[in-house]
Amino acid sequence: MKTRTKNNQLLACFLLSAAALALTACADACNGNIETLVLFAKPGPKGVGRATYVDVLNKPGLGIKKTLLYEGKEFGTFEHVVIINDPEGRFAKNSKICFTTYRTNAPETGGDLTEEGIPEITVEK
Repeated sequence: MKTRTKNNQLLACFLLSAAALALTACADACNGNIETLVLFAKPGPKGVGRATYVDVLNKPGLGIKKTLLYEGKEFGTFEHVVIINDPEGRFAKNSKICFTTYRTNAPETGGDLTEEGIPEITVEK
């Protein structure tokens, strides 16, 4: 009886280890690219596409420290915030975005004052 219990415990440990390994193997790695964590998205400029707010994880000089508001309430303060202009809505459901090349956009005038100073980029690759 003790052997059966011990074997069941070993099997359970093996299955948990295999599941954890499978989850980490399935996670998409950015493989040296710029990696960002998606915070939220709003309709893009002039209602075209999406404006995706991200926190840059591995290129700190790209973004700025900013306290973000979402629907009038404080969403949080993040260290390296950037707005990704996404006219085609490619990143609408992503939890992270990886890219290598981008272009910096000119700041919008007359926009939301809470967004003032946040760099805006368009991902090219």
